[in-house]
Amino acid sequence: MALLQERQAAYVAEHPPAKPWLVPLLEWFIRAGDELLFTPPKETSQPKRRTKPPRTYRSAASLRDERARLIAQRAPLLEPISPDRAASGGVALGPKRTARMQRREDSRLQKYVALTRRIDSLTNRIERAEIRERKASGGGGGS
Repeated sequence: MALLQERQAAYVAEHPPAKPWLVPLLEWFIRAGDELLFTPPKETSQPKRRTKPPRTYRSAASLRDERARLIAQRAPLLEPISPDRAASGGVALGPKRTARMQRREDSRLQKYVALTRRIDSLTNRIERAEIRERKASGGGGGS
C-alpha cells in the first residue's frame, strides 16, 4: 500500500491535477510483478453466526387485560351519536348537518371494526398463550 501511495505522490508531483480532488486511483499504479510483494492475510475462520435471543411471549393474563381494555374502549361506540334515528338519517336536518352526522357515524363504525379485529386477534393469541403456558407447566396440552 505504501509503495502505491509513493508512486501516486510522484505522479501527482510530475503531473499536477487540474482540480485538487482529482487524484489518480491507487489501482492505476499497480505494475507487473507487484503481486510478488503482496502477502495475503492468513485465512481466518468465518465468524460464527450470531444467535438470536430466545423469543419472548406475552402472558395470557396480560393479553386478557389488553382485551378487556379494548372492549371497554369499544363499548361507547355502540351507542348512537343522536338518539333520534330519523335525524341522524337525514330527516329534519339540512344536507350539511346530515353529511357531518354520517361522517361521524362512518368514523365510529371504522373505529368499531378496527377494535373488533384487534379484540378477535387478542382472543386467538390468548388461546395460544394458554396452550403454551399449559405445556410449559407440564400439564400437556393440545387439542
